[in-house]
Amino acid sequence: MKKIFIVLIICNLTFIKYSLAATALSSNDNVSSYLVNTFDVSGEESLPRGLTFNNDGSKMYVVGEDGDDVNEFDLSANFDVSSPTFVQKYSFMTPTQSSNLENRPTSVKFNNDGTKMFITGRGSNDLNEFILTTAYNISTAQHETQLPFDSTDNDINAFDFNNDGTILFITGTENELMHQFKMNVAFDLSEGVELIRTKDLPGLNDENNPSNGEDEPFNIEFNLDGTRMFVIGTKGNDVNQYSLSIAFNISTATLDGGLNIGNNPTGIAFSNSGLRMFITGTSSKSVREYHLPCPYNLFSGGCPSITKDSDRTGIAIAQIEIAKKTIDLSTDTALNRLKWIRRNKDRQNLTNLNMNINYTNQLLASLTKAVQVSAAKKEKKEKEEDVFYWSEGSIAVGRIGDTNISSTKKVNSDAITFGADKFTNKNGIKGLAFRVGRNDIDVGNSGSNLDTDTYNITYYATTPIEDDTKFLDTVFGVGKLSSDLLTVLDGKNLTADRTGEQIYGTIRIKDEIKRNNLTLIPSGRFDIGHTILGSYKESGTGAIDVKKQHIRSKKIRLGIAAVEDLSNDQYTFKRHGKLEYVADIDRYSNFKYNYVDDNSVNFDDRLKSGALHNINGEIGIDIIMPENFSIFIIYERNQALKKGHTDKIHIAIGYLPNKKTNFAFKIDGADDLKSNYIISKNINDFLIDFRLTNNLMRPEDYEEASVNLSRKF
Repeated sequence: MKKIFIVLIICNLTFIKYSLAATALSSNDNVSSYLVNTFDVSGEESLPRGLTFNNDGSKMYVVGEDGDDVNEFDLSANFDVSSPTFVQKYSFMTPTQSSNLENRPTSVKFNNDGTKMFITGRGSNDLNEFILTTAYNISTAQHETQLPFDSTDNDINAFDFNNDGTILFITGTENELMHQFKMNVAFDLSEGVELIRTKDLPGLNDENNPSNGEDEPFNIEFNLDGTRMFVIGTKGNDVNQYSLSIAFNISTATLDGGLNIGNNPTGIAFSNSGLRMFITGTSSKSVREYHLPCPYNLFSGGCPSITKDSDRTGIAIAQIEIAKKTIDLSTDTALNRLKWIRRNKDRQNLTNLNMNINYTNQLLASLTKAVQVSAAKKEKKEKEEDVFYWSEGSIAVGRIGDTNISSTKKVNSDAITFGADKFTNKNGIKGLAFRVGRNDIDVGNSGSNLDTDTYNITYYATTPIEDDTKFLDTVFGVGKLSSDLLTVLDGKNLTADRTGEQIYGTIRIKDEIKRNNLTLIPSGRFDIGHTILGSYKESGTGAIDVKKQHIRSKKIRLGIAAVEDLSNDQYTFKRHGKLEYVADIDRYSNFKYNYVDDNSVNFDDRLKSGALHNINGEIGIDIIMPENFSIFIIYERNQALKKGHTDKIHIAIGYLPNKKTNFAFKIDGADDLKSNYIISKNINDFLIDFRLTNNLMRPEDYEEASVNLSRKF
């Protein structure tokens, strides 16, 4: 493989840059093909033994046997040793300390928040604890506790903790063993330790048979969940990888294999994602950065599932949740419209025909009858032909808590919906709605994000089943999704685009029970949906190639709603609320993928989103103005039990084309009685009148017929 060497010498520090390469290796190969950067530390430490990083990889710390100190470096890019800058050093000997603590340090670690530093070495054979008043700032370190391990091993090499500091691991050369201790108090040496077990670890290049154990086990690292362990074999010039069937239990460790390193390696560290491995050694006098084909794995065929990384899993689950949530929101918007129409159906009489008078004047009686029949037919026809236009804006915010495999997700969604509907000939309603949504989900704390645009067309209809109180609502829709995916690992961006299509439907049955101004509405509902997300391929170190994905949705809902009418002569005002139980009975989706740099294994992770049991509640108001403009506002809370919640606000405006048509018959006069038949119609404050006047004494004579147009200002 061709390499490109760029050598820069600045202040006695040497940087070597190699071409990127991450083709998966096999056991007993040389690790050099993973090598990306080399940083010469001989200006500060000529015999480096151990190294570690702060929690975000912006600082690196190196200890070694030549100095009696720890050296702190700033990194220009997180977990990138191409251009470190020396900051300061802290000595473990006098005059910094009250007494000599360690003159040959070999290993250094911090607790989780950087307020404690631990070092061990071959000079004292002790483990020392320091308190840092400023996290990860070694100049603020003060020695706290010294714990000897002479009885365990007279030649201690290195140590490590488990994730929460309750378990301590020590390696040594005297017995060529690894020892596991229980910490009586997490990350606190002053309370003592208790030996749990000892393990003679096999290694790649032992002097004897590998099964007899690694001859000189040195620094140790674990993956995030403690199911994989890495140990430097200094005498064998190798790095060995082990799988643990029980997390952080070295008695269950089995050797996966090892890679040859050379240069007398001793120290090892990983980036947070496990995609970058760092090794230091006394012969190379440097820190070397290696890029791995997948997290915490050295070999072809050994890549872990993305469920080992909570942010990666969070991005995968977020895609499932967006697909399902888009169906829910599109369906709810249509059903909200139907609920609003029914709550205000009394305002939708398109004509007001309230005339039933018997005339002695036969001509007027005939005319009145003809007008009644004509108006009644026209009312039905116009009611069927009128189109109601409406729009709704919705905002949803929420938080989905972390799980054992997924990071916390913060959800922000906003959408605008435009719709139109009309009455059917059976006093039903049908309509179409077009929804455009924008969804933004932040996953974890490293900057990973899912940004999805959604476009949905939804057909909705309602039909009375019995006595205009029982209704059958139906919804059918299709949609398209377009997503930008950003996964941040060790400060580096992995990007991809993904599209998808979906189809969905809903059936809801509800009843209305009226008691004075209060209406109770029990309902049952079944939702079904199917989304197909296309394949995508990330770019960058540790990238994955994801296959087409099917996401199915089935939900059963039972609810009770209440509407209270508080209207007056000027305004229609109603307040309403709902409480609903939702059973999400189809929450799993298969996420199929392989790693770009090691496609020897095809993964098929069965991911779960949401909760089986959910409680939804809402409160809202409807207001209809005298001009028949309307507005309704709903606040809704969706609580996924033990999982998280989403808060939604719906704001909709509409117009009811109520035709304010009036019919009247009037008799005027004293000696000369006259009859007036008037039809008047108010359209946007324009008043149109048709008047017919005749003399009741002479019914065969028509005195006046007129049409008037006027407007009130």
